[in-house]
Amino acid sequence: MVRACAVCGLPIPEGARFCPNCGASAGPLIDTEERKIVTVLFADLADSTGLAQRVDAERTRELLGRFFDAASEELIALRGRPEKFIGDAVMAVFGLPHVHEDDALRAVRAGLAIRERVRRLSESIGLDQSLEVRIGIESGEAAVGRSPTGELLVTGLVVNMAARLQSAAQVGHILVGKTTHLLTAPNVSYGRRRRIRAKGFDSVLEAFPVEEITARSVRRTIPFVGRASEQAIVGQSLGLASTSGRPVLLTVIGEAGIGKSRLADELAAGVSAAVVILRGQTRAHTDTATFSPAAAIIGDLAGIGAEDNPETIRTRLRELVARIDGTSNPERTVQRLARLFGQGESRDETAFVHEVQAGFLSVIDGLARDHPVLIMFEDAHALKAPMLDLIERLGVSGQTPRRALTLTLARDELIEQRPAWGSGSDNSVLIRLHALTRDESVQLARHAGGGRIGDGEALEIAERAGGNPYFIIETTGMLMPSRDGADGQRPRRVPPTVQAVVSARLDAMPSRLRELARHASVFQYAFDLMELAVVDREVTAQELQELEDAEIVVRDPEPGKPQRWRLRHSTLKEVVYASVAKRERVRLHELVAQFLLDRDHRSLAADHLELAALASLDLDPGDQRLPDRAADALLVAGDRARRRMESRTAIDRYERALAMAGQESRWGVREARILAGMGESYYWLADYPAATEALSRAVALGETQPDPFALALATRYLGDIAINFEGDVDKAERLLSRSLLAAEELGDSWAIVRSRLFAGWVPWTRERFDEAEAIWRGALALVDPKDYWARVRALTALSINRTEKQDPEGALQLIEEACALAEESGDQFSVANTSVQKGRVLDDLGRGEEALPWFDRGVSIFGEFGARWEMADARAARGIAKRNVGRLDEAEEDLRFAIRTAEELGDRQLPAWTWRNLAKVAELRGDKAAAEELLKRSRDAELRGPH
Repeated sequence: MVRACAVCGLPIPEGARFCPNCGASAGPLIDTEERKIVTVLFADLADSTGLAQRVDAERTRELLGRFFDAASEELIALRGRPEKFIGDAVMAVFGLPHVHEDDALRAVRAGLAIRERVRRLSESIGLDQSLEVRIGIESGEAAVGRSPTGELLVTGLVVNMAARLQSAAQVGHILVGKTTHLLTAPNVSYGRRRRIRAKGFDSVLEAFPVEEITARSVRRTIPFVGRASEQAIVGQSLGLASTSGRPVLLTVIGEAGIGKSRLADELAAGVSAAVVILRGQTRAHTDTATFSPAAAIIGDLAGIGAEDNPETIRTRLRELVARIDGTSNPERTVQRLARLFGQGESRDETAFVHEVQAGFLSVIDGLARDHPVLIMFEDAHALKAPMLDLIERLGVSGQTPRRALTLTLARDELIEQRPAWGSGSDNSVLIRLHALTRDESVQLARHAGGGRIGDGEALEIAERAGGNPYFIIETTGMLMPSRDGADGQRPRRVPPTVQAVVSARLDAMPSRLRELARHASVFQYAFDLMELAVVDREVTAQELQELEDAEIVVRDPEPGKPQRWRLRHSTLKEVVYASVAKRERVRLHELVAQFLLDRDHRSLAADHLELAALASLDLDPGDQRLPDRAADALLVAGDRARRRMESRTAIDRYERALAMAGQESRWGVREARILAGMGESYYWLADYPAATEALSRAVALGETQPDPFALALATRYLGDIAINFEGDVDKAERLLSRSLLAAEELGDSWAIVRSRLFAGWVPWTRERFDEAEAIWRGALALVDPKDYWARVRALTALSINRTEKQDPEGALQLIEEACALAEESGDQFSVANTSVQKGRVLDDLGRGEEALPWFDRGVSIFGEFGARWEMADARAARGIAKRNVGRLDEAEEDLRFAIRTAEELGDRQLPAWTWRNLAKVAELRGDKAAAEELLKRSRDAELRGPH
């Protein structure tokens, strides 16, 4: 027997643990039974007997089908669930699978929509007599379960009461019961109370005829129009992830206002209670702007508030990790998650990105192993690269089932910036939301107007809006108040753009609320009452409620925390902010920046100082006070991102700092350091031309000022570029010597150690291995015990050197020590480097099969990081090991990949020996001609290599 899902009604495959469509649990029948408060609606087509007498039976059946379709569409758009079609009536339930506080209000709204839709239906099909309905609605407790056939059953007194109310309603009327009336009285206008005697009830029933729904309630229950297909795809994607245990990355692309957020909200409102819903919203009180969405999710799960102290944060993180079974190293996971909240920070921050990503994935895997999880990210096009990398990793299967749907909402810029978005995910789905059709736009305008917008105006709005739901909703919001007070005033006009609509709505507000909206627009994310008071000391909770009623702000709920608000839409925020006078912007952003600095949110404070500086420059281009503050703050933020290996974020902040610095003629030490940091960041992204340009400018400025910090950093990376990508060892020697001298002048042991580590590769390239060993041993002797990165690099370099000195056992001992340190540090980049070197040593010892898993681990990690040169080097080494164990086809694939990548990057070291090893593969196949050709290429590459 095929069972149906208790929630969505679709078939469940035999043996499935979850519904493949909606994600609901598919456990035993008795486990799905529950009691809950629901609202039941019955809608009956009036005088269907008379209709059957006037119209042919086949035509009558078609009309009933049209009625059921129309009623179902209106119900579903308002989160109702059509349950039964009985003769000429439909029964629907609001409150499944989740109860919502506005279920009763939505049911009333649906009743009104069905009545109007049926009247229009009779006009469209040309009936001489208008079709009418009778509707009954009541709220109360019901038992919810499934019959042995899998059919969803909602039983209880509330069902009978709604049916009796429908029978008692006059033609064209909607009657609600006592409980529904109590729940909706503030939002709905009712006629005089009726008392009806109903079959099966000993006492009379109180009934209230619906007259109209208030304008405010109309705006809060606007149906979701024109996205049924997209909703089905999203629901099926959640079902796939839930049933298969393989994650799905679903990306919704569309212009501002097209309905991306509404699609996500409707999904969240309709999923089973078994689905864990996580919202990755950017917030101001997290430690890292880059990973703020991840921090918000962890903060919500752990119950961490903005003002919690470090000890409280640690305690709550431990409690969270303890609730999640299967975490291999709970304390390590806690340490990783704590990085999101500014804990565990040290001078060596190179592992930050991976630590955060690994900690977050551990939590998601724990949650999604046995239960479906829905993770939602809005405005993904504005997120930083490491956060986008993490979102993509959520779509890749791990070692355990990951029943997670990652729903990512973005504008077209996301795909423009990352054309391969989602290509590495196990299941990747992209939905592009297009404009609503003309008919859908008219329908939405009617709904949004709640009967207060005429058909002519609805059509005009639809034609102007270009199918953009936000434009339609904003325009009807502007027109409705004037209709409520209309008394022969001049005709209303529909503005030409959504910006004009928002401006008109803003101008129509009381001056105090308009001022408050402008103050709120300076916040980048959500804000609470205390934060808003930083820029508006007079603000009250009542005023915020009035802004909410005016549809300027919406609540941004965080369970168990102070209420927060945000401006309702990005377009609205842009228009409101644009109306703020620039001198006022300066004042407001400085206030917010100081507030953030007092709480040690330096990166976010830098953003506000920059906005203040931009407004200040427009007012007085010669005043550098604020631009200098902004440049200083952006340098600090850029340095922090650079140390954490958030290279793209660092470059962005450095570029903005230079834009604040003014004319180059006045640049000094600060700008030299900005350029040096920018050059290093480009280096780690393998953009060597950009790195060389920035580093060279840093050297020029550092010599003029002078600044040993900028010189030590810039010449260090220029030296590495010279040896590996320019093939000029002499130049590298000069640059690295200067780097070491500058580091010693600076007196910074960290800088000295790093310059020594780089400098050792000069004698190594010249095959002066004893000299290289002395340099690296000296670096190891100086290194700070807490400087894991440098210790691992020194030990790895010494291991490589021992290999060249024909001491594989010594090389193995050194790299095993390095591997242990890398694991202890948690820096996955170091883990990958040491894994590859260990694979090389094992291969040299003739233990090729044992070496291959180490190579595989390094290749996998480098792939996750997008480290192209390191990936090429690792695959070249793995190719050699595969050749040595006779896997020639796989060896050739790895070696050719390494050559292709190295040549694309302009590397001059790797190609020569890789071509040579590829020639050996050809020799083993007995293809001497191919081997000769490959050796020739190797010799040509050597001529271009380091010398």
